[in-house]
Amino acid sequence: MEIQIVPVAFEDKTELLDLMTRVICSSVTQEVDLQNSYIENVTKNLEWWAANPELSCHLKAVNDETIIGVILIKKFWNLCSLFVAPECHRQGIGRALMMAAIDDCRAKSDKRAIHLNAAPDAIAFYRALGFIPSESKQPLPAGVEPMKFIL
Repeated sequence: MEIQIVPVAFEDKTELLDLMTRVICSSVTQEVDLQNSYIENVTKNLEWWAANPELSCHLKAVNDETIIGVILIKKFWNLCSLFVAPECHRQGIGRALMMAAIDDCRAKSDKRAIHLNAAPDAIAFYRALGFIPSESKQPLPAGVEPMKFIL
């Protein structure tokens, strides 16, 4: 499988939303309201990116013209989306997206770090990439851990 990491284009929006919805529905199976909340959040983030493309790092992983992963870092410090197609998990795609995004954000982030709120099942992944615990001023759901990667 030959994967390319390239910038997202405006015409990718529908395919991206389909991918993110599929990932959310496959990983958040117990609660439809939570699924809908996550889908609403990623939709708002896509809309923000479409209005502010110069203020973000938005990359996609592509295999044979099919988008199999995506990352969005708003303002070069706020990691708000990292999704990989379920059938492509554990193949290094999330890591490749994250490393490419770190390279892009390194010179552009005014916070000198990338911040995120990691879901419980993603904490080990982010730790393996070098993210460390951080603080959050907002209330977070149980098990969610604020983390940062120092640039």
